[in-house]
Amino acid sequence: MVDEEKPIKEMRVRDVLALAGRRKRPATVSPDANLSEATDALLKNRETRKVYVVDKDDKLLGTVTLETLLRHTGYRLGVRGTGMTSFIRMLAEISDDKVSEAMAKPVKVLEDELILNVTKLMVENHLNDLPVVDDKGRLVAELNGLDILLMAKRV
Repeated sequence: MVDEEKPIKEMRVRDVLALAGRRKRPATVSPDANLSEATDALLKNRETRKVYVVDKDDKLLGTVTLETLLRHTGYRLGVRGTGMTSFIRMLAEISDDKVSEAMAKPVKVLEDELILNVTKLMVENHLNDLPVVDDKGRLVAELNGLDILLMAKRV
C-alpha cells in the first residue's frame, strides 16, 4: 500500500510507480534478437521509446533507443527519405544485425532509490526515462519523467 500523503522528498521509485500505475513491463528483447525484432517490440509497446535487452533471467543488459534504431537504419540504407511512407519502409528494412551490437549500457535505478536522487540523475544525464531493476538486477519497470512531474504537481 502506498501512502499518497507521503511528502515527495520521502518517496521512493516504487511509490511513484505505484501511484502512477506504471508497473507494466516495458518492451524487451533477448541479446540475440535482431534489430527488426527490437523494432517490433517497440511498436507493440507505445508507452516507451526504448527496448530493454534482458537475459533469460530478466537481468538488464542494455538498451536500444528509438533514435538508435532510426540512426542504424539510416546508415544501413545510406539515405533518409522524408515522409511517413519512407519512415515505415525504413523500419521494415532494418537488417538482421543483433541488438547486442547496437545496445548501450543502461543507466538504471533500484526500486528503493529516493525519487529526489533519481530526478537529479535524470536531469544531470538528460534522461526522460529510466529502467527500474530489483536488487538482483532484473528489470521490473520503467520510470518515466512524466511520472515524476505528476508526483511533483501534488506538492
